[in-house]
Amino acid sequence: MEFPDLNSIRMRRKRAGTTQKALAKEAGISQSMLTKIERGLVMPSYGTAVAIFNALENREHSSEERALQIMHSRVITLKPSDTVEKAAELSRRHAISQFPVVLHGSIIGSVSTSDMLWAEKGSKINQIMGEPFPIVSRSTPISSVKVLLKNAKAVLVTGNGSLLGIITADDLL
Repeated sequence: MEFPDLNSIRMRRKRAGTTQKALAKEAGISQSMLTKIERGLVMPSYGTAVAIFNALENREHSSEERALQIMHSRVITLKPSDTVEKAAELSRRHAISQFPVVLHGSIIGSVSTSDMLWAEKGSKINQIMGEPFPIVSRSTPISSVKVLLKNAKAVLVTGNGSLLGIITADDLL
């Protein structure tokens, strides 16, 4: 993913209908620093640039639904030691096809029903699990979730270090 052009900050701020003072406060920098960055007089640190662009993203998507609003808060997880048969039963019983794999409260992988199709009888989840699903915060705009779902079967929503919910493509239809 390409980093946005620093020269676009002023234009994006104005398009979002916000002031330098408000954007600077949201980004955690001084208004004078933002003025210098917008005029090209100062090259911000990477962290400062990220904070500014995150604040702009929040402003640009302020009326958009957020992950918290559409996620399923009842997330059924699997342990690496669970069997594929247990996962298949949970899938049938709850009509779901994606599972985060959690160990000691940490998300360590993912499994979908398509992963289970070719598993040998008695296989453990840790033998078939893939990388964890992408993780977003509860305030992530739905447009960002849609982008992630182009390449992932689900997106997990976290907050305060806890798994809060899950979003799949079906939730956005």
